[in-house]
Formats: sequence, structure tokens, C-alpha cells
Amino acid sequence: MDKYKAYVVDDELENIELLKFFLNKYCLNIEIIGESDTFESCITFLNDTKPDIIFLDIKLNDKNAFDILDLIDASESEIIFVTAYQEFAPKAFKYNAIEYVLKPIAIEDLILSVNKAIVRIEEKKLFKNQILNNLHSLKERPSSIITISSLDKIDIIKKTDILYCKSDGRYTTFYLLNKIEILACKNLGEYEIVLSDDMFFRIHNSYIINVSHIKNINKKAGYYCEMINGDLLPIAKRRYQSFINFLNILKINLN
Repeated sequence: MDKYKAYVVDDELENIELLKFFLNKYCLNIEIIGESDTFESCITFLNDTKPDIIFLDIKLNDKNAFDILDLIDASESEIIFVTAYQEFAPKAFKYNAIEYVLKPIAIEDLILSVNKAIVRIEEKKLFKNQILNNLHSLKERPSSIITISSLDKIDIIKKTDILYCKSDGRYTTFYLLNKIEILACKNLGEYEIVLSDDMFFRIHNSYIINVSHIKNINKKAGYYCEMINGDLLPIAKRRYQSFINFLNILKINLN
């Protein structure tokens, strides 16, 4: 059985002991990790610890529960008010309380409030896990677009529109299907990392190509890639066999 950590705040020790007794007897999945009957001590504890559930009385000597909530980050905790003051209920729910239990405590009300808190805690966990899974999936999945920073703007283009990239010293020129050329402010090595997915290969120190846009490999005078726009790009001799192996993996036969 999962355990949920709880903290109890009340200015009367008898009330704290009674609530602890009820929780220990009727809410077996609640683990009480602390208690306080003073404003200062509960602030210190709650700022250092994030319990799953906080049980709060409205009155706390010369302070009240809302003073506490104004000074702590309770975003990770569910708040259950346990009080004799019915008139504060509307304000309590404005502070995102999950439930408002009136004294003297009815066992059914306490159990219901704890169960509601647990449901919300589990919903938050599920939502957080879904977000993390989605982020992980996005990181694992190669992006279909790339941003190219030039001197005066940032272009956002589809990777499928790239024919090839050419090194121009500290810069890189992108040659696109629509005959547009973009001069980027980064060197080719940086784009080799960004384009390290299935369809791009660095055939030469000066060129990265999109292999889906190769027309053929010309082997008459050295090794060249002929792109679908007619441009001939040299293949470095030391990269040739790796390039052929790469094409074979993709089941692209241009020999």
C-alpha cells in the first residue's frame, strides 16, 4: 500500500492528538511526518518539507491558516482544513483546499477528505509522468524542422527541403529544393550534429547532403554525388565506403 506523508497544524495539542488517532486508525495509508501548534515552527517545517497532505486548523494563536499559506509553497501539497469555524470555508477553497472538515470531526468526513486528496495526488503524478514521457519522446524523436540563423533573421525550414549544406569557412550555406540559398552564421560541424538523423551524411569536409535527393554517384573522375538539381558534389575518398554502407542500410542503391 502506498503511503502519503501528512503534517498536522493546530494550536491545541489535544486536537492534534485526536486527529492523529483518527488518521492512524481509519486512514492506514497516511503517514504523519510532523505536527505543530505554533506558527513559527510550522512555517520552518513546511518550507523545508513538502508533505503530500497538510491538515490545517483556521486559528493558530494570534495567526491563522491563511497567514501560513501566504508564506509557504503549498503547490505540491493538498490542503485539508480541520476547524470549528464554518464561515471561513469560501476563503479556504480560494486557497485551493481539497476539503473543509468541521469539528467535532465526523469519521466519514475525514475519510472522504483524505480519499479526495489521494485521488488528486495520484492525478498529479499521472499528469506529471505523461508530461515527462512526452518530453522524452520529443527528445528521442528527430525534429522535422531546423532553425537557421543568418546575420539579419532566423529561417525555419523543413529538413526535407534541404538539398545539401556547404562549408564556407566560419559559415554554412544551405541549398534548398526551391533554389533558395541561405547563409548561416554557424560552421558546418555544428549543423552536422543537428542533422544527425537518417537522411543526412557528411560526404566531404565541406558538404553534408540529404541522401533522399541524390540522383546518382558518378565514379568516372573520382567520386561525386549528382544531386537532383544537377550539382556535382565531391565524396572524400576516406568517406566513400562509409557512405556506401550508409546507403545500403537505407536500402538506397546508386552504384
